Amino acid sequence: MDINAVEKEAVFRGPVTVVYQPRIVRPLCASAYYKHAKGCPNLRIKPGCPPHAALFLDIFESEVYVAAIKFDLRAYVEKKECEHPDWTPRALENPRHWQGHVRAILKDLCQEKCKDFPGYVSITNAEAMGVNLTETCRNVGIILEWPPRRVVYQVSLLAKSKKV
Repeated sequence: MDINAVEKEAVFRGPVTVVYQPRIVRPLCASAYYKHAKGCPNLRIKPGCPPHAALFLDIFESEVYVAAIKFDLRAYVEKKECEHPDWTPRALENPRHWQGHVRAILKDLCQEKCKDFPGYVSITNAEAMGVNLTETCRNVGIILEWPPRRVVYQVSLLAKSKKV
């Protein structure tokens, strides 16, 4: 299946004030999920993950822009199911099949937008830094589904470093 045939939409909104809730958001990294009873395997290992990740408001201004790529997960699954009718729904929705492609599009979007907003950088690990991304996105009209069934968003924030 050609992943380019699946609808994707670039979304750029803001400015918006981040919903900063490190005591609520960062512990979610340790929450159990499918085949990961102890939470995310990057926790306490990867530099951009808790507890190594810096807190967002220690480094960045609270006003940000939201950059996102909206991916039609339902259409993707329907097309994939035609190719693999014996796959389970979990296998059909597996992010490993589409996430890298969507992230690459998001990276390009962020690079372009950073040219328009001098001094801003793209933040891909905002939740690890204590930002409630679901609520921040909601504040600019992007509703994230949990769990995603119709559409998924890959999201980055464009943020400006605090002046020291």
